[in-house]
Amino acid sequence: MTPVILVCSQDAELYLLLAHILRSEGFEARLAASDDDVVDACTSTELSAVVLDCAGWPSDVAPLCALLKGSGLSVGALIGEDMRTQHLQLIKAGLDEGITRPLSPAKLLAFLHDISPRPAVSTLPNCASAAEIVFGPHAVVVSGKIVALAPIEMRILKFLIERQGQISTRKQLIEAVWPVPHAVESRTVDVHIGRLRKAFAGLRNLRIRTVYGAGYALDTTINLRMF
Repeated sequence: MTPVILVCSQDAELYLLLAHILRSEGFEARLAASDDDVVDACTSTELSAVVLDCAGWPSDVAPLCALLKGSGLSVGALIGEDMRTQHLQLIKAGLDEGITRPLSPAKLLAFLHDISPRPAVSTLPNCASAAEIVFGPHAVVVSGKIVALAPIEMRILKFLIERQGQISTRKQLIEAVWPVPHAVESRTVDVHIGRLRKAFAGLRNLRIRTVYGAGYALDTTINLRMF
């Protein structure tokens, strides 16, 4: 069977070049041009590895890398010389190989020829585990869904997860999350909680519950992972 390589890129010319290089070495290229494409593709048993083009990708690539690694895939990333911080985030997310641009076909092919066989389907998680939330710098992955969050909402979510099962008052949230607590009103907390609920609508394993007269509590069995 011809090994299939998922190429995550929004650069059509680069994809065509990579498809040509891969085809000449016995691989088949498949394009993913959005987060949704990646989520749809990552459970495919046909895929052998992923090449992630970081330049111009519309969202954080670190959560995307973690999502793919959680599916048992080897991940290589094309990284510009000015992407040191992004490269470090990818390494924390499990990146197998960083390939500095301009592209070196020899290094790319060496990575692909050296990949280990993918684990058997029976041992694979469904993209990200249903009981896991992965935090990136500006987004989280929950149950295979990549969700962009504002920094303040990211901090609220982390605080609630760390205190899961406990009631957090608005005052506790303000003091723990906001840099200048005395300037924040209780109503502001409610607004951000509403945005979090909307972002995670439809996810059964993560629910922010209102405890009337007290505050909020997060009901979940999620495992936290950050990079």
